[in-house]
Amino acid sequence: MITAANIKSRLSSPRAAGLVLGVITLLWIVTFSILVVRRQNYFWSVDFDMGIYDQAVWLLARGHSFITVRGLPVFGHHATFALLLFAPASWLGSGPNFLNVSQVVAMGLGVVPIYLLARTRSLGGWVAAALAVAFLLHPALQFFTAELFHPETMAITPLLMAYLCLSKRSWLWFAFWAIFAVSWKEDVALAVAMLGIIIAIKAKKPSSAKRLSDRQIGLITAVLALLWFFFVSQILMPTVSGYPAHYGELYQGVGGSAGGMLETLVNDPGNIASRLTSSKTQHFGWQLLAPYGLTSLLAPLELLIGLPQFILNALSDYSWTRTITFRYAALPLVAVTLAMVEGVAFVFRRTGQATGQATGQATGFGRRSVVIKLLPLGILACALVTTIAWGPSPIGDKYHSGIWPPTVDSRRVAQNAAVAAVTNNGAVSATFSLVPQFSGRREIYTFPNPWRRQNWGVPGSKKRNPDRVEWLVVDRWATDSTNQQLADSLIARGVFKIVFDKQGIVVARRSAGGS
Repeated sequence: MITAANIKSRLSSPRAAGLVLGVITLLWIVTFSILVVRRQNYFWSVDFDMGIYDQAVWLLARGHSFITVRGLPVFGHHATFALLLFAPASWLGSGPNFLNVSQVVAMGLGVVPIYLLARTRSLGGWVAAALAVAFLLHPALQFFTAELFHPETMAITPLLMAYLCLSKRSWLWFAFWAIFAVSWKEDVALAVAMLGIIIAIKAKKPSSAKRLSDRQIGLITAVLALLWFFFVSQILMPTVSGYPAHYGELYQGVGGSAGGMLETLVNDPGNIASRLTSSKTQHFGWQLLAPYGLTSLLAPLELLIGLPQFILNALSDYSWTRTITFRYAALPLVAVTLAMVEGVAFVFRRTGQATGQATGQATGFGRRSVVIKLLPLGILACALVTTIAWGPSPIGDKYHSGIWPPTVDSRRVAQNAAVAAVTNNGAVSATFSLVPQFSGRREIYTFPNPWRRQNWGVPGSKKRNPDRVEWLVVDRWATDSTNQQLADSLIARGVFKIVFDKQGIVVARRSAGGS
């Protein structure tokens, strides 16, 4: 017999909370999977970085390594060894859509470690589910889907899992998830190094039966992570590419390298200080913290996880590193999310202890009950308000701001026809917005490359011979006048012959003997 008591008991069980969280997560994954597929299929993806990573996967799956979109070898660009996991799918014909949907699924599964961490901290099932839903509502996470595939966003859930294992002192599984996270991109090692520092700070008194104490495990983790970052950025990437790591272009204003930054800190500390305290940096921090109702500030130790990347973002010469709309916010998002969970757990513990000591256990339970109800609801409310005000989801203000393509596009038929007009796997030079449509091949360049170097390689790297290019695919609506003149010249001189020309999209094939 179903009674009110039975219904209340079932609804209050962790299983019910987990089921609701599962349904919400599935809805989130399906929604953003549809959006990212539409973005790719409607020609709203671009060379940097969809074209880069799709070609990287295609090349690795076939034993090659030079990304012609970027002008660098795969591991001379970034230490993205986890891309090899996509090789079997590439053999079966997968492309950008597979990468983008995989990213959405991977990020959505971040609710699992968040929920389990909250439960580990003795928070109720519904509280844990509420905190996990707040993660899905964070505008930054949603913007990462709109930016399409990037390795650092794939590391979000492995980092969350690593912290969960840390909290349980399950060191073998911690090592697995930490290594898996770092295998996506080398700068994730900076977050793992901070995880090691957290382990060392939180270390318990070592047991005589243990080979390594927690403090030793933490210090070893931090040292190995920092050594890996140094090895990749200073040895591996320069060796593979033949040039210094390309990161320096982001930090020319503060020295252009780690040594240059230290020199700037000594000789011009005001330059460093002004970037760290600028209004743009403060706004970046606000947009990370506000969706969680600033509760992340209650666990400052966990905020250390994202601190190195946050500082690097603040020191950059480019303002787009200091915004939640790009993947540069991925590691800081991990930090504020974990700090939010730990902050809530801290409040719950202190509320129970303080009220119990001051006024008796019964009163303590009463006050704790109020906190249990209001704090998670407050975080959910903040997450919902900010996702509406800032986010790109269907309920967000930015949904119709040009982030997602319209459902009707009069040029889509012509664009698909232009792609179909390229009838073989020969080398292509295409407008940036068309590059991801051709990235599953050995050579694909962003026009005007390789005739004129533009966003290709690093300073000093050599251009490739333009005679390698068999196909020219130019969208006149998205090409500036200088590059348009180059394309017209190549066609006028008979180097290329037009095979398709409709609605501003031109496909031309190299003429016999054209050079």
